[in-house]
Amino acid sequence: MPNRSLGPPGRKACLAAIAAITLAAAAGAAALGAWLVLPFAGLEVALVAAAFRRFARHDGDYERLEIEGGRVRLRTRRAQSAQALDGNVAWARLVVRDWPGECGLELRYAGRAVPFGLLLTEGGRREWAAELGRRLPVTRT
Repeated sequence: MPNRSLGPPGRKACLAAIAAITLAAAAGAAALGAWLVLPFAGLEVALVAAAFRRFARHDGDYERLEIEGGRVRLRTRRAQSAQALDGNVAWARLVVRDWPGECGLELRYAGRAVPFGLLLTEGGRREWAAELGRRLPVTRT
């Protein structure tokens, strides 16, 4: 399932509505003599478009962790970066960085470490750490 609340067509329509309203208001101000509003309105629309483009890069973000039989598989994708880790469940280690106000998770296997749980809330990461701690050896830092 995509990590978004507004798909590409909806995002384009929303950006077009924001641009139309902003530029219409700026044109009205320019007609009344406040022409310096126009460049700032254009800058505002450009910055909103850049923000939309940045968030669109994360539409396909996902994390998938499978523990099946004696195997553990972790697949993550953030923006254009994808990572994968496959291994024996007995040799994999769950690393939990549990600091006040912050919890981080990573899976280590064969000298590699892949962080995960970044799409969860802190409470969700703590719950996941507790559940996975029953299935994997845990190192706490």
